[in-house]
Order: sequence, then C-alpha cells, then structure tokens
Amino acid sequence: MEKKSFVLALMLCLAIASQAQVAKYCMSYSDFVSGNWKSVDDLTQGRTKQACQMKSGDNYYYFRTGDKDADQVLKKDAFAVMYGDHMYVNCRNLRNNDCPLDVSSYTQAVRFDKNKICVLAYKTDDASLLLGAGLLIGGLVVDNPVVSLGMDVAGTGCWIGNDFLSKTNCYLVDSNATGKGTYNVTRMNDKYMEQLLSHDARLLEKYNAIHNKRDRQSSANVLPILMEKGLIASNAIR
Repeated sequence: MEKKSFVLALMLCLAIASQAQVAKYCMSYSDFVSGNWKSVDDLTQGRTKQACQMKSGDNYYYFRTGDKDADQVLKKDAFAVMYGDHMYVNCRNLRNNDCPLDVSSYTQAVRFDKNKICVLAYKTDDASLLLGAGLLIGGLVVDNPVVSLGMDVAGTGCWIGNDFLSKTNCYLVDSNATGKGTYNVTRMNDKYMEQLLSHDARLLEKYNAIHNKRDRQSSANVLPILMEKGLIASNAIR
C-alpha cells in the first residue's frame, strides 16, 4: 500500500511539473484581451527541442527556450507569457507616471476585472533578496486575510508560503501601448483604492485598517480586497 501511494504521489508531481512547462505568449495588451496566445514552441520553429523554462535572474523572471532568436522575442518584444496556469507580464515597457518600474523583466500578474491586468511588482532590492535565496517562484498562495507568495521548490509543485507579497505593489494595465510602444500603468495606492471602494464603505474601512502606509498599499493588503470585491477570481491566485 505504501509503495502504491508513493508511486501515485510521484506520478502526480511529475504531471504537475510537466504541466508547468507548457508556455504561451502574446505580443500586446490587445492580444491578451482577445485571447490571442501563441505557443512558445511555435516561436522556436523547430530550432530547438528544449522545452521553455522559467528561470530567476538579476531582476525577476526570464524565459529560455534554447533558441537565441526566440529568447530575444520573449525578452524584448513579448507582452506576456502564460507558464502553466500562471501569467507573467514583461515590465520592460511598463511606465508609471512616465517612469519605468523597478523590475525590467517579467513579473507575475493576474486577470483583473475581466480584461484588465493586475501586475505585482517588487522593489529591486526585495527581488534581489528573493533571488539570492535560490528559489523559483511558481505562483501565489492565498490564506485570507494574509496573502503570501508560493514557491515551487525544484519544480515539484510543493508550495512554501512566505511574506514577500508585503514587499510588492499592485499595478493596473488597462490600455494599449502608446505611440512610443510603452504601456501606462496605474499604481493601486491609497488614492486609487479610495476611488475604487468609494461605494463600498465596509471594504474601504477594511483596507484602511492597516495604519502603516507601505503595508496598507502592499499587495498583501490590496489583493484580498480585490478578491472580496469580485475583481479578481478567488481561484486566480493559488
């Protein structure tokens, strides 16, 4: 019985790891809205047999296919990548008040209010601390009211919760690129949340219950509010 259980558990872990290697990409926000995702395997055009892999770099996430041309498209031109069940947005062309975000590669994101995107961006020093730990981030684990990041250890699908979301901010992407090819994003700060929750006194009070400004505006506080508001699906973050 123990041997059978072990084999079943191993098969499950392998299935999860295999699923995590399925990667798709889109080239613009409008492609995201229309659901125009393409397989990364098609991007390589048979030039490599290596499956697309997500890795941690100096700033955040990056993707490698084993083909230089495909890697350059993903690095410089692609708007977003779906890796398994999780979405990652390329921050290279994101601008908040005309300023680049602290992260210049990919960061995790979730669908927000149907066809918008909520991007989770780290401060550079926090991202460096995370990457220095040698861990790959595979998704998010929500234990409301505390939200914490989930880490996929060695691709096994075994999740470890931690408090790194307390060091991230949420940014809204809801429009196409400008003539310069950049995307204007809106930080979900106090002003934004007050407007969003102007007709929901209960949730606004819950949001403002965190007295420290940095903690209040962090993803750890904002995300549960957005989920309770119904703007992010409860199963979108796991």
